[in-house]
Amino acid sequence: MRTKNVLLTGFALVALLAVVGLAYSRLSADYADAVPSGQDVAASGQAEESAAPEAVAAPDFAMLNADGETIRLSDFQGTPVVLNFWATWCPPCRQELPHFADAYAEYGDRVTFLMTDLTDGQQETIEDVQAFMTEQGYIFPVCYDAEMEGAYAYGVSAIPTTYFIDADGAIRSYQIGALTRELLYDSLEKLLE
Repeated sequence: MRTKNVLLTGFALVALLAVVGLAYSRLSADYADAVPSGQDVAASGQAEESAAPEAVAAPDFAMLNADGETIRLSDFQGTPVVLNFWATWCPPCRQELPHFADAYAEYGDRVTFLMTDLTDGQQETIEDVQAFMTEQGYIFPVCYDAEMEGAYAYGVSAIPTTYFIDADGAIRSYQIGALTRELLYDSLEKLLE
């Protein structure tokens, strides 16, 4: 009887893995053309820059702003955009946030910063993020990807992930992993060229 239960459990696990693998393959194929794939985090734990090989239109998606209003990435066309996917529970995200705070203070009049928190409503809530921002003294604006629409549109598989989008709405470069101050500022300068 016990052997039969173990075999049934094994078969159920194999079937579940097959379904998950199929779903992953389908979703990967759906988003493969929308966003170029990035480079993995370097062995040092720091992100490496990956330039888009040609102008790729940034996928549009809806998110919530700090007032709970729905905004879209396309609302900011005409201005360069830094789109960063992050969460408060993510140590590499926390590591790079001071760099974003400084960059926002220096470039915020020329670049739109969409610091997009992956707000799932359980592990990460809007209230948690607002408390974190107040506690840390960060003043850059935060958006909330409460429906994970942005994460899906960009195929975000690791955070932090940052996209640098030009004023015409094309992805110019992107980073997977925590940005150093130098890499962030270099990417901003290239975006503004």
